[in-house]
Amino acid sequence: MDQQPESQEHRIIIAGFGGQGIITLGRLLCLSAMDEGKQVTCFPSYGAEVRGGTSNCNVVISPTRIFSPVVEETDSLIILNALSLERFGDSIKPGGLLVLNTSLAEVGDYASRHAVTILPVPATELAVEMGNVLVTNTIMLGAFTRATRICRDETVEQALRRTLTGPRSKHVDINLKAFHAGAMLAEDR
Repeated sequence: MDQQPESQEHRIIIAGFGGQGIITLGRLLCLSAMDEGKQVTCFPSYGAEVRGGTSNCNVVISPTRIFSPVVEETDSLIILNALSLERFGDSIKPGGLLVLNTSLAEVGDYASRHAVTILPVPATELAVEMGNVLVTNTIMLGAFTRATRICRDETVEQALRRTLTGPRSKHVDINLKAFHAGAMLAEDR
């Protein structure tokens, strides 16, 4: 995958079910980009039911000031389920990147209808194999950051360690493993 020019703004929609770590994925992406000196916005949205309902997060990463956190036309989609692909699939620009959790969504005829790069990631299956379905989001984060080179691996690893503190610190190792598994999937393409 090609690296995005440093001088360019990158608009991302991350979407899935509540409970899949959509907001956490967006937050980790923002923390990593900020640590690299970039400007970021994060605009989360989720239903009142939270777990099981729809959840999405608009993220904008830029080397310069960002004037709107709302993403209507996206450079990249990180999609964790079929309903989210249906809802946000048409928002991607030609030439964009779709990172798709193929455990819960099928590419179908999407590729023939859109001129985009599709990175299929069986994230939920991999997370289950690792013993914790809750790292699905971290697998997707690894695939996205490696495919776009929007943040360095080391920066994301630091953000994970900083975020998973206190009682959650016991999950650092599996999240790092999941992050690298996702990154390797992007590297292998």
